[in-house]
Amino acid sequence: MVKLIWPLLICAFSTQSFGQNLIPNPGFEDCAKCDSRGFKELGIGSGANDPADWNAATYGTPDFQSIAPYNGKEHGGFFLGFPKYEYLTNHFTECLKAGAKYQFSFMIRPDLRNLKYIIDEIGVYIQKGPAEYFQSEPLKQIIPTFQSNDGDFISHTGYRKFSFEYLAQGGEDHFIVGRFRALGLGDTTFISGGGLPPANPASEPIYYFVDDFEMIEISPPQIDLIPDIISITCQGQNNLISIPPPYNKGNIEWSTGQTTETIEISNPGKVFVTIKLNDSCHTTLLDSTQVVILNVESTLEISGPDGICYGKSVELIAECDSCLSFTWNTNETSKIIKVSNPGIYSLIAITKCDTLFQTKELKSQNVILDSLLKFPNVFFPNGEPDNRTFNPLINELKRDSIISLKLYIYNRWGQKLDEINDINAKWIPDTNVPMDTYMYICELEYKDCDGPKKGTLKGTVTLLR
Repeated sequence: MVKLIWPLLICAFSTQSFGQNLIPNPGFEDCAKCDSRGFKELGIGSGANDPADWNAATYGTPDFQSIAPYNGKEHGGFFLGFPKYEYLTNHFTECLKAGAKYQFSFMIRPDLRNLKYIIDEIGVYIQKGPAEYFQSEPLKQIIPTFQSNDGDFISHTGYRKFSFEYLAQGGEDHFIVGRFRALGLGDTTFISGGGLPPANPASEPIYYFVDDFEMIEISPPQIDLIPDIISITCQGQNNLISIPPPYNKGNIEWSTGQTTETIEISNPGKVFVTIKLNDSCHTTLLDSTQVVILNVESTLEISGPDGICYGKSVELIAECDSCLSFTWNTNETSKIIKVSNPGIYSLIAITKCDTLFQTKELKSQNVILDSLLKFPNVFFPNGEPDNRTFNPLINELKRDSIISLKLYIYNRWGQKLDEINDINAKWIPDTNVPMDTYMYICELEYKDCDGPKKGTLKGTVTLLR
């Protein structure tokens, strides 16, 4: 949210202005130059007091009056149509704050003396600098800040209040009140006692009283010059940040040292901006943004087995959630590829911010006999059922790799006691075979990566009874 600094230069400023009326002499009660009737005719730059508060905005001459005040003893008055168009103008006690919201209100009623017509559409224009328009015709060149509804006539039954809210641009210090459009068809209503309208309506004066003007701040500045947070997708990438109109017309200075209304940012951290507006109050605006980098560092891995058998295929998988594309050294571009040869496989992956590289080596995978089967080193023919026989313990996951198996049993003198040619066979010694340690030889034919192979496993087993 923007912060504002208001130096005490041209416009007076009070830190207690919130909720206070910013219009001096709002009820016309101060009138040093009024005559005994409480009357004073105003001109451009010429008011009823020194220094001036109320005065005329054009060659028309509005007045201080004491005929029918809404409150107090004095009020303002001006002609609003037919022969004359007059405008009251005044200044604010302090310049309006950019982004602050204000409420403007005033009371108005027609002068009942010789009243023949009432009108619709009364307006207020808020501006920077004194209102001095050297002309007698209506201020048709101005688009009012506020204008009452077309066809909503300002009745002669009493004072009526008009009120509107205004969001300040910053530096406004004067306002004009009057009718900003010449009277046309449908803009007047004849009300004089049921009689006939005058033969020449254009010669009939239309005079209105005004009183009790008020301009108060109802909410503090709410300007976002720049976002609170600016996100950059990748480290090193550039992002634009700009000052919105009308504040881009001020004197801009960024904490980066730049003075343009738009800058490029690429690094994380806090960025500040100071803007000095070219208004009569020399308003200074301060704001900041936090620049954050969105991307989290991406990682790339290749998952899959470490070995491969010739003639068989395995899958290699690119593991990267933030990657947008993949290119393998096999020229494949999918996330998962199948390979059938050992070797080094490399992968290039592209993310929003990075180019990643990873490799994986697949070695030729030969079968280890111990991975196919194992033998116990003791068994109990008279013990538990599971321990009564001597047989190989085959790895069920690799059973299909065993083509054939021969098992030979020898005693300690080298005499062969048994020969088994069945992968599922078991040595069940006769009851006359004594407890002792026996030697076994297992001859295997099995499937390896390179094709069928033969191998031998040797060991000893102890028979216990």
